[in-house]
Amino acid sequence: MKIVAVRVPEETKKKMKKVPEDWSEYLRHAIEERIMQDERKKILGELKEIFAKIPKSPRGTAAKGIRGDRDRG
Repeated sequence: MKIVAVRVPEETKKKMKKVPEDWSEYLRHAIEERIMQDERKKILGELKEIFAKIPKSPRGTAAKGIRGDRDRG
């Protein structure tokens, strides 16, 4: 594991000591969450590009398919 240092104002550090929290774990989790958020955003953008390239079906295609299934069943 690598070390990442974070500087905070002295007043913030004093307040942190009053909160029962494992700050290293908290920050590690927050960083991982932020990275996942960015990865999801990139994947969503890629999916939007893929869907934009798919040709649209003519209006009424779904209704015709459903009607055809009902007629056969």
